[in-house]
Amino acid sequence: MQSSLKFSLSLLAGALLLAGCNQMPASGGGSAGVAILDLAAVAKATGQDEIIRQEAEAARAELGAQLQTLAANLERQISAEREKIGITPSDADSQRLQEMTLQARQQINNAQMQAQNRASQIESELVADFRVEISPLAEKIALEMGASAVLASDSYLFWFDPAADITDEVIAAWRALPAEDPVEETVEEVAEELAEVQADLEGVEDELAGAEGEIDELQEAVAEELQEVVEEETAGEVPVIPAE
Repeated sequence: MQSSLKFSLSLLAGALLLAGCNQMPASGGGSAGVAILDLAAVAKATGQDEIIRQEAEAARAELGAQLQTLAANLERQISAEREKIGITPSDADSQRLQEMTLQARQQINNAQMQAQNRASQIESELVADFRVEISPLAEKIALEMGASAVLASDSYLFWFDPAADITDEVIAAWRALPAEDPVEETVEEVAEELAEVQADLEGVEDELAGAEGEIDELQEAVAEELQEVVEEETAGEVPVIPAE
């Protein structure tokens, strides 16, 4: 998870480019009007990397719990269907039960893929939110030192003058911000997103319930047809007594 977070930070940091209003000559430590920022170092120093990790893990745990609930509900429905057809099911009943089981497994697999994609998306959004919070600080410091852009310190940056590095200044500026809970809004957003995922999973359950209803109707129709056949055969076997 740590490597995944660092990779996400690196990707987003690679795109970090804060342009000033006008090109300004370099002054102070700015090298050719460009400042350098190590976003991963800022996240670690300010504790935001741990906050992001915890929020991402909480989202994954919630999604995992929802998947377990879905799987348990599907298993109960299949068990109920198995009990309904009895210990000596017909070939048609066995075929329908097999199809129902395969459908349930496919729906669980699809839900797992959706949950994994959603968890990755939530983590990326958390990192993006952190970048948005850092950007004004980096921009202000860069402009004060005469730079007109901020580039990320990553593997794509071959060399830079250490005097152009504003990482420590950004960390200090972050720590000087008024005390507040920057995670509260993010937590609420994640909760809303998880609620949407829960609604999607409930939709899958509704679809399976509808399929189960169709199976019940089909079984009733087959039972009625069999009853009619039995009644017709029984009627044909009754001996006809000639009238005297």
